[in-house]
Amino acid sequence: MDEIDFLLLKAIDKTRNLTKAADQVNMTQSALSKRIRAMEEELDTTIFLRTHSGVRFTATGEKVLQSCSFAAKEISDLKLFLKKHDGEIYGSLTIGVSDNYMQYHLADVIETYNKKYPLVTITFKTDKGHLIYPRVLGNSIDLGIIRGEYEWDGLKILLSRESMCVVRNKELETIPLENCNYIDRTTDSTQSELMYRWRRENKMLRCKTMITLDSISSCMELVRRGMGWALIPEVALKDYKGSIKPCYFQNGEPFVRSTYIYCKTEVAKLPQVKAFINEAIEKKITYPFGGAPIQMWSNRIK
Repeated sequence: MDEIDFLLLKAIDKTRNLTKAADQVNMTQSALSKRIRAMEEELDTTIFLRTHSGVRFTATGEKVLQSCSFAAKEISDLKLFLKKHDGEIYGSLTIGVSDNYMQYHLADVIETYNKKYPLVTITFKTDKGHLIYPRVLGNSIDLGIIRGEYEWDGLKILLSRESMCVVRNKELETIPLENCNYIDRTTDSTQSELMYRWRRENKMLRCKTMITLDSISSCMELVRRGMGWALIPEVALKDYKGSIKPCYFQNGEPFVRSTYIYCKTEVAKLPQVKAFINEAIEKKITYPFGGAPIQMWSNRIK
């Protein structure tokens, strides 16, 4: 069934006469009757009862008429929407994002994007980067904003580069670090290995690990209270007033971590996805200790 059938049923309902209905839809009566038979065969039901005075809808025919009227209105509303919003960006967008990036930075991007593209429905799924990555691969999310390096043959855009820092409050700043408690936190395996490497190279493994937490914000709260020191990425230090020292490995290499957008090339062509990527790129993140300047800010998606 299609729009012609909807118009045909509406004409029959109005005239209750096949000849008059055929005239209204510019069809011959035989063509109209053929169309009715095709509808009845498709739906496996009788739509009309033919009488000497005209036609009458059966009970199932009335249901078909009701459903077709609803469908016709939906199509009409759709056409009006498409005409009204021609050239605008709308649709749905599902984004996987690392917990910390969502908490400390993405709000600015979301606010601006929502103002520019209010017709887009966005769903965010926050998780650890290593859990977001397979969802991008499996197409359950449109793009991932993830810290760390992953094997990827699609679109990969560098958003930020931040240093890992030794953080403690001012009261502990004059005390040798090895004499202070270490506040540990759980993270992905790659980051954990790098944190362990830095502590080993800097002879900090002998520091007492007082407590292990699973969130940066909780870790920072204990640091503020002077309960020890921690290794914290710059993204979480925007408003922190205590002691911050960037970390370096023994070979002089800075302990940094990069955040990327991972997106399949074909998905990035969707207008709402492309617009979000460009908005994220526009919201530049610069960190005091974040390494060399990032050269990719101008790489907008064309």
